Amino acid sequence: MDQATTTAVVYFSLYGHSERAARKLAEALSADLIALRAPSYRRSVVGYIRAAVDSLRQKCDLPPQEFTSLKRYHRLVLCGPVWTSYPATPLRGLLRSNIELPAQIGLFLTSGGHSPSQKAFDTAEADLGRPLAATAALGNSAEGTVEEEAILTRFASDLDARPVSGLRSVK
Repeated sequence: MDQATTTAVVYFSLYGHSERAARKLAEALSADLIALRAPSYRRSVVGYIRAAVDSLRQKCDLPPQEFTSLKRYHRLVLCGPVWTSYPATPLRGLLRSNIELPAQIGLFLTSGGHSPSQKAFDTAEADLGRPLAATAALGNSAEGTVEEEAILTRFASDLDARPVSGLRSVK
């Protein structure tokens, strides 16, 4: 991690939509980019069904990651898809885990357009146990459009408008 880097974008993506958004956010925020590993969810029919069933059952286990703490960052952006009206279970698993997180956390969701994002934001705040610093949702159909740029810019601006609170870690 570069000494000047205070932000990490942690993402989970099956089909590339969330990874694309995460890369754009990391570039805009001069952030480190970290992929969540969740091998049970593969890009296949079985992986898709497993993801839907686990999401509906609220099964939010997070397999071991390459990191055990994210507290060295001042802020964190989680980026991933909406599954059955909830943030993807790997994101929820991170929010519920014992992994130390920074005080400031934003959530950027991608969606095929089937689920409203507010329920996903509310669920993430409940999993985290505190309010999120910024939220945004991007429909997959808006990729590469002026709307996408506006949503990314507004999210980065909302996140920057919140004071970064030192290295205090919550969790």
